[in-house]
This record gives sequence, C-alpha cells and structure tokens, in this order.
Amino acid sequence: MRNLLAALVLGGTALLPAHADTVDIQLLGINDFHSALPSSFAMTPDGPVAAGGAEYLAAHFDRLQRDNPDGTLRLAAGDNISSTTLNATALHDEPGIQALNMMRLDASSVGNHEFDEGLTELRRIENGGCHPIDGCGVPGFKGAAFPYLGANIVDTTTGKPAFAPYLVKELKGVKVGIIGVSYKNTLKEAPGPTVPLEARDEAEAVNAYTTELKAKGVRTIVVLIHQGGGQTGGGLPNQCNNLAGPIKDIVQRFDPEVDAVISGHTHNPYNCVINGIPVTQTSGHTRELTRINLTVDRSTGNPVAAKAENIAVTHDVKPDGQIAALRRKSDEHAQRLLDRPVGLLHRDLTTVRNAAGESTMGHALADGRLAATSSPETGGAQIAIQPPYGGGIAGDMWVSPIGNNMPNLVTHGQALRVQPFGNMLVTMTLTGAQVERLLEQQWCGQGTARVLGISTGFTYTYDNARPACDKVDPGSIKLNGTVIDPAGKYRLTANSFIATGGDGFSVLTEGTERVEKVRDIEAFESHIRAGSPLQPPALGRITRLN
Repeated sequence: MRNLLAALVLGGTALLPAHADTVDIQLLGINDFHSALPSSFAMTPDGPVAAGGAEYLAAHFDRLQRDNPDGTLRLAAGDNISSTTLNATALHDEPGIQALNMMRLDASSVGNHEFDEGLTELRRIENGGCHPIDGCGVPGFKGAAFPYLGANIVDTTTGKPAFAPYLVKELKGVKVGIIGVSYKNTLKEAPGPTVPLEARDEAEAVNAYTTELKAKGVRTIVVLIHQGGGQTGGGLPNQCNNLAGPIKDIVQRFDPEVDAVISGHTHNPYNCVINGIPVTQTSGHTRELTRINLTVDRSTGNPVAAKAENIAVTHDVKPDGQIAALRRKSDEHAQRLLDRPVGLLHRDLTTVRNAAGESTMGHALADGRLAATSSPETGGAQIAIQPPYGGGIAGDMWVSPIGNNMPNLVTHGQALRVQPFGNMLVTMTLTGAQVERLLEQQWCGQGTARVLGISTGFTYTYDNARPACDKVDPGSIKLNGTVIDPAGKYRLTANSFIATGGDGFSVLTEGTERVEKVRDIEAFESHIRAGSPLQPPALGRITRLN
C-alpha cells in the first residue's frame, strides 16, 4: 500500500504505468444485490438508462473478466438477500443466491439483511437445504457456493468470529487477502434472532486481520464492508462530492496496508479516495458494478497503482441465458406460492388511523400474534403488539379488488404484502412498570409518534396534551379489565425488530424468559384461517384525551 499512495488521484486513477515486473489484478464488485433478478435503471452522465438485472450483471462480469481472465476476483459487499421483490421473498431468496453462484462470486461480506430471518436461516442460505415451511425455492438448493465473511461478527460464547474473517486467493502469483465486515450495529438492528453473536468495531477488526494477513506474507489487501456514506448534494457514480457518512471515519482508521475498499449499505454511489485508498459503492440492485484495477509489484506483493470506476450494467450486451431461465422458472414457482389461498375477510383491513392512532390492520395483526404465541409451547403471551413502521405493516388488505370473482379471498401473496419482513415473534416477560414505559416510548424519544397496534383485552388512555414520556395514565392500563400491577409480571409478544430495541422501543431489550418460535407471516395467516371470514377488530382499545 505504501507505494500506492503516490499513485492515486481523486477518482482512483493510477498515475504509474504497469511494467514487466508488475501484475494487474482486477476486482469486480457489487453491493446490495438484494436478489435483484429483474431489471432496473442506472444514472450516467447522459441521464438514466435501462440497466440492471441479474442476467445482464452476469454478462458484464464475463465481458470485463475477458480483459484479465486469470487475474480477476468477483466480490460483494453484503445484503445479497432480503428487502427485495415479493417473488424473491416468497422463495426465501434462494434464486438470488443461485444466481450469484452461477456468476461465480468469489466472496461476500455479510450485511444486515443477511440476518433478517435470523441466524438459523442465514446458515441455511450458506449451507443449503430446503426451507422448513415452504420447501425449496430452487430444486435441491445447496446454498452459497461462495464464503460469507464477517471479521467483526463474533460468537460471544467462544470469542471467535462466527464467519470466516477473510479469504486469501492467489492470482498470477500474487496473494490477495479479502477481509469482510459489516457495520457495528448490524445485529442490534437485525429483526431475526442472532444470539449469541455480537458485531464489533469495523476498523479494529480490519486492522487486526490485516496484521494477520501481513504475517502470512499477504501484501495486497481488499476490504468488503457493509457500511457506506454518500456524496453531499448528490453526484454521479464516478464522482466524489464531499463524501459524508460513517465510511469516511472508518476507512481513515484503516491500516495503510489496505489497498482497496468496496462498500455498501447506503445505496449511494461514489468513487472516492480516502487516505490514499480507493473506496467505491454502487447504488445497488445490480444497477452498476465496480471495477478496481490494481497494479502489483511482483517482488513485494504490494500494489503500486490503482484505478477504480463504477460501470452501468447496461442492456447493450447479450444477457446470460441460464440466469434468465432461472428467473423465469423462479417467477413461475413464486406465483404458485403467492396464489395459494389462505382464508376470507369479512371487510377491509386498513392502516387508516383514527384520532387515537388505532387501525384495524394494526389491531388485527396484534390479535394474530397473541393467538399464535398464547399457548405455553409458543410463549404463553397475554399481550401482543404490532409496530406501524420498522418490521411493521406494509399495506392494506381490501375486500373488493376489481375483477376478482371471490372478492374477499386472501392469498399468501396478499398476506405477504402486508407482512414481508420475515420477523420472528418474541414473547418475553415484562413487569407492569416496563409495560408502562413501553407505551410511553411510543412518543418518548420519537420524532414521530409510533402508536402500536395492541391485542384484544389490552386497553389504556393517553393525554396528547401532556409532554412526551408522560402521556399515559398508569391507572388506565388494563388487561382484561384489571389494572396492571407495576410489580406484576406479564408475557408480551413483539416482532423481533422492536424486541431488540428497534424504532426506539429500548425497554423491550430488558424482557426476560424470551421465546422465539413463530414467524410474523405464519401468525397472520393462521389468524385469517381461524377467523375466516375474518371480522375487522373494533377500535377503541386506545383512548386519546385532547
């Protein structure tokens, strides 16, 4: 890295030419793939162009690798799965992983969305096997053919990394070390169960494993980091207009032996140099890919020059036929799952809120969560809550779609549009005082009120004229008509995103005797089936004064 500092200018363009005693290494990188099988668009200096789609990404990978057949690595900076199309969600992202396998991806860092359905599901994505409920979205799904790297994701029971911290590949006689990290709050914000994992400081992990790689004789070191920033005021993918965000501070703390950084998470494209290190990101969803060419001194193994660019995944190439066929077959399979009937509605369930902040959808989802977790085997819940935002409600459910000869039929696809997040339901013990704090946190510390849907039998009153953190009348908080006891213990169910403190509901991190056995979509669909045709719940569980 030391000689590379003098060889870089803004945008990552190399100043030193390659010589006979050097070798060229090509890094082709993506970030935030999100199972993006369909096409999209990309921004170029000439304006937006049709771009993206896995079959076109594969074609561009192959096109660029022809420039350096034996000296190319294909890399990803996390969030390969989840937060994607309904079809991919229905098939639990297996087609997306299969597409990356077909693209011959060499390695990826883990991202926060890798943990959306919990550690157990991520291990299945890594190692293969059919989904325990929905079966295989890809016949004989074998998992990722590439390693997931997570140098800063530590198993607290062993103190060791829960994922391989790095990978070493040898190209043209040069050893290239690839370190993968995710951002340090990844697991605090993960909706799925991730115990006993802990995400630690990104730069400290990178520096520790850079030292280890140097001790093994590796001098060309690349970091895949699922954390990013953005250009102030916006900018095109190959610009670097006043980069701001966490990535800047993190890279400034990297060991100077790091030679290139492919970043992600913020979906803001840039092509920058930080402390002499080229740092890139694309806008994700296959709209662009990154190419970084490193010129490496054969005798030292150190890069002496670099050039980075973000390249639009345009449609002026022949798409990969095998991946196009995978997408078509996956769409057909997904549609069969999405069309699966669940039950009937009596009337609309909507997110329209009354003056107190209640909605029929919010309360119906909470009722379903209570029903699914009230047995001793599933948690023994007495109360259930449904957040309106993070891991919450993604839409309405209408009884009368035009052209449907069964206007009140609910399909799996319609239910999944409402609950696409794959959250586990967490049942925990809280004291009555903690339940009161939970209700206050709907306003306390929030920029916008986040009034929760609540299950049947649970009621309370709040005074909107009172200050945040002191709106709820403790004497009005009742369970089945009885005022809750501040010292009493109550079993409450929440989705895993807010159960780990998401959306400002920090009191839920104090819950004890936690049980996680049911997923949100399972609870919702079971509730629809059991009540079919399901009546919208009556409002009035929450009373607002002023």
